[in-house]
Amino acid sequence: MPIKKGHIQQRSGLVLSGGGSRGAYQAGVLKAAGEIADGAGIEWPFKIITGLSAGALNCAHLASSKADLATASSELASVWADLTADRVFRTDAASISVIGGRWLSGLISGGVTRSKRPDSLVDTKPLHDLISSRLDPNIIDQNIASGRLYAACVSATEYATSRGVSFIHGHPDIELWRKARSMALAQRFRVEHIMASAAIPMLFPAVKIGQRHYGDGCLRNLTPLLPAIEIGATRLFVVGVRREMQIDEAPRPGSEGASAGRVLSVILNAVMMDGLESDLEYLGRINRIVSEVDANESRYRQIPFLMIRPSKDIAAIAIEHASAMPPLVRYLTRGLGPISQTAEFISYLLFQPDFCRALINLGYSDAMAEALEIEAFLKAETGGTNP
Repeated sequence: MPIKKGHIQQRSGLVLSGGGSRGAYQAGVLKAAGEIADGAGIEWPFKIITGLSAGALNCAHLASSKADLATASSELASVWADLTADRVFRTDAASISVIGGRWLSGLISGGVTRSKRPDSLVDTKPLHDLISSRLDPNIIDQNIASGRLYAACVSATEYATSRGVSFIHGHPDIELWRKARSMALAQRFRVEHIMASAAIPMLFPAVKIGQRHYGDGCLRNLTPLLPAIEIGATRLFVVGVRREMQIDEAPRPGSEGASAGRVLSVILNAVMMDGLESDLEYLGRINRIVSEVDANESRYRQIPFLMIRPSKDIAAIAIEHASAMPPLVRYLTRGLGPISQTAEFISYLLFQPDFCRALINLGYSDAMAEALEIEAFLKAETGGTNP
């Protein structure tokens, strides 16, 4: 993970993780970062933007903007603030009945019927339309040609091979990679790339790109920092969607037990967020090792990073807003267990304005609490002091 020495152009990378409706938190962080950048006279600090799952939606919005960071991030926050479940997946009774009927038919018949087998719990056609309205590949092309952007990258999981695939819409000089469990493809963004990265397994349907089917980018991406570093980022601004737990912290009241909802929440947390935190710990260790080696003898240099993560438990915030759950989410979670044990699961699907606005406000306040560090990081791209 450390990068080799030599003449390397300084490029700040923005890394946005996954988390369903928790992506609203990222919008709040970016809104604050935009205001901090504007105050420091910085128009656009990120040459590389990478996203996973919900982070891919935010990546697509930023890469498709010609505005400064303050304006682009404010527009992104506005999108999340007004987001409702019916703009992400179909919530009408007919859709629920059709999908539910397919699941029931498949279970009863043992899969021997010729009827179409379901591959998801919801129909995400509304999300396709939403992304279509925000994604503009022509503007991404213009941003790359002007030098404002070096690359945008979203990652997905190829179901046939269980391999992580990073789709890169970027400068033609970028060197692609192929590793045991991951690879990169140079492809101009389409709606399908963003949909594939955001396709939460079992909940959202797989997306076909070419002859392959893809799902959520977090599934096989054990090193979510890798795409930004491979593309050429020399420093990383990382936005997580889970607060840091203390070693001796007690469980949230009511979260004990192993109901279906609790097990599903643990699985989603592991898939969506464990990789980012492990990768950051690894990068921190490598940076410390490099710093302790004689600079004249080491072939590598450090990769500074700044991470902003929630100061509060987002699952607890979800519990506060659970009464406003859309009927479909209530339908899906009913029977999985008490809300105290399904809270994490709900927090991924709670596309509801009050909840999203609460996360935007939390992200904004968390970032503003680190304003000095963020300003130092952003200035590094324009020749200021490295963080």
